[in-house]
Amino acid sequence: MMTYKDFLDYVKENILSCMPPEYSHAEVDIFKVTKDNNLVLDGMTIRKDANGPSPIIYLEQYYGRITDKKDAKTVIEEIASDYFSAFKYYKGLTSFDPSNWDLVRGKVGYYILNAELNKERLKDKVFKSEGEMVKVYIIIADFQVSQYNFMLISQDLFAEWEISEEELDNAAEANMAAHFPPVLLSMVENMKERKSGRPAANLLRRGRALKPDIMYVLTNRSRLNGASVILYPGLLEKVRKVLRKDYYIIPFSTEEVIVVPKKSDIRGRVLEEILRENNRRPGRNNILSGCIYEYTSENKSMTIAAECLA
Repeated sequence: MMTYKDFLDYVKENILSCMPPEYSHAEVDIFKVTKDNNLVLDGMTIRKDANGPSPIIYLEQYYGRITDKKDAKTVIEEIASDYFSAFKYYKGLTSFDPSNWDLVRGKVGYYILNAELNKERLKDKVFKSEGEMVKVYIIIADFQVSQYNFMLISQDLFAEWEISEEELDNAAEANMAAHFPPVLLSMVENMKERKSGRPAANLLRRGRALKPDIMYVLTNRSRLNGASVILYPGLLEKVRKVLRKDYYIIPFSTEEVIVVPKKSDIRGRVLEEILRENNRRPGRNNILSGCIYEYTSENKSMTIAAECLA
């Protein structure tokens, strides 16, 4: 089986053979890209002219698809197909003037990241500190697709809009609530959903009967950067009212958090160790936090769990 380096060379030399004739003289470039949590990936662009638009295709995932039954040529055919799918959505980020706030207002959103792991990536971007996490503001090309493309909002672009941070935040909050509604699922129902693909009962819906469970999953319906829902105004209090108990919050990943009612048999220190083991798993690139949190009727806010501060 070819090495990963040989695979990158093979892709660069042969990808155009899988493209339409108008790409016969396109420029193929493979380069390092730093993503969230300092993850460095090999990205590829294909441009018909030097300044033409191109989505970035990340190649690591494709190398893993090469098996005895699937050769490299078949895999680069898949890359070419995925490129054109990505290009369709990428055009959504280049089809309007991002410096025009009136055009952008309905496209802004946010997601959350670990602050310490993303210092370098965010140094020229617009974000808001949320303890050990950061709320990062983005422009989303199309809210309706299953895997959205987005760009982080730079400080320079934000300055061009001549708006306040409050106006940006209000627009982002409205868009997130409308397009990425939160869901609270029992752990049992969540596992059934992942197996069957059929949506599980959202316990946040009015009139939905609570199915008692030891743990619950809190995310958004699309599960895209779903942990961001913990910043939705009033949501954590709504969760408490549904559970009728104070609860722990395990920031399991950037995709979801785990909610554990406090009157269960699981203690805070046990949950902290569960989170640590989860974060130690090889290949983890969506780590959100190393601490567990709690939400209580007394504080009405998310704070680091008292047991974990001892």
